[in-house]
Amino acid sequence: MRRHKEDGLLHTACGNPNYVAPEVFKDKGYDGTSSDIWSCGVILFVLMAGYLPFDEPSLIGFYKKIWEASFSCPSWFSSGARNLIKRILDPNPLTFSRM
Repeated sequence: MRRHKEDGLLHTACGNPNYVAPEVFKDKGYDGTSSDIWSCGVILFVLMAGYLPFDEPSLIGFYKKIWEASFSCPSWFSSGARNLIKRILDPNPLTFSRM
């Protein structure tokens, strides 16, 4: 992937939609590091829960859940695990949560 010369952001969407950060879908450019952290949060959730955090039969509903970070952690997650995943899966890439 190449960084756009004017804004220094990535503009090529790639990867499985289940793991892609919300800012990638917005097609306005994104920071690769921040979006990779989001993807790692999804992977951590899947490893711990055994299923994806964002699952919806309709494509529009699926994207909406990602944009809003609308998910819930299973009851067996510890409070520390819940807090960590919620901080990583913050839909705003500019907040401290994913940095």
